[in-house]
Amino acid sequence: MKLVLCVLILAVSLSMAGHPVATGNYGGTSNWQGTDDIVVWSQLPSTGLMASQKFTDYDSTAVDCGVADDFEFTTETTINKIRWWGGYWNGAGPFPVVCYSQIYLYNDDGTGNAPTLPEHSSAINYWAIAPADYTETVDGDYFVYEYIFPADVVFDANTKYWIEIRKAFDFAGIGQWGRVQSTPIFLSACVQGTIGFSGGPVYWTALANDAAFELISEAALEASTWAEIKTIF
Repeated sequence: MKLVLCVLILAVSLSMAGHPVATGNYGGTSNWQGTDDIVVWSQLPSTGLMASQKFTDYDSTAVDCGVADDFEFTTETTINKIRWWGGYWNGAGPFPVVCYSQIYLYNDDGTGNAPTLPEHSSAINYWAIAPADYTETVDGDYFVYEYIFPADVVFDANTKYWIEIRKAFDFAGIGQWGRVQSTPIFLSACVQGTIGFSGGPVYWTALANDAAFELISEAALEASTWAEIKTIF
C-alpha cells in the first residue's frame, strides 16, 4: 500500500514538473509599501499566481496561457507608466528570468465580462518590452515590475478596457511565470485562458479574483519640490 502511494505521489509530482499548470505558489506575500506616483488605478497584490506566459519552446497554438483584467475611468485618462506583480514556480529557474515581457490592451467583448477574441490578435495595442526597458524587483515572495510607455496612453471615459501581461521564456528547464492575484474584485473578475493545459480554462474564463496591477499618470513632485513651490508663493 505504501509503495503504491509513493508511486502515485511521484507520478503527480512529475506531471506537475513536466507540463505547465494554471496556478501556483499559494501562501506567498508582498511587502509593497507604495510610492509617491500618481496612481489612477490600483489593485494591490494578495496571494497566489495565475499562469500568464508565452512559452517560447512551444507552438502557441499547442500550449499557451494569459491573464487579463479590466479597468474603466469616468473621465478621459492619460497614463505613461504601469506597475504589476508576478512570480515564478514549477521549475528550477534561475529566477528572475531575463526575457521579454508582453502587454496586450483589449476592448471589452460587449458582455462586460471578458476581452475580445481571438486572444492576442484582437488586441487594440501591444507592447513587446525588452528586458532593459522594464524593472523587476523582489517584493516579498513575488516580484514587482514597472514599465514607462514610449508614448502616453489615453483611455476614453466610461469605456471598459482589459489588460493582459505575460513574460516570454522557455518552460523546459526553467519553469513558469504568472500574475499575482488581487482581492477584492473591482468591476469584473480577471479572466484566464489556456491552450494545451490538462483541465485548464479556455480563453477567456472568469476566475474568483482580480490580478494585481497599477496604472500611473506621472511621477509626483518630490516633497522638496513642493516645499520650494510653497516658498515661492
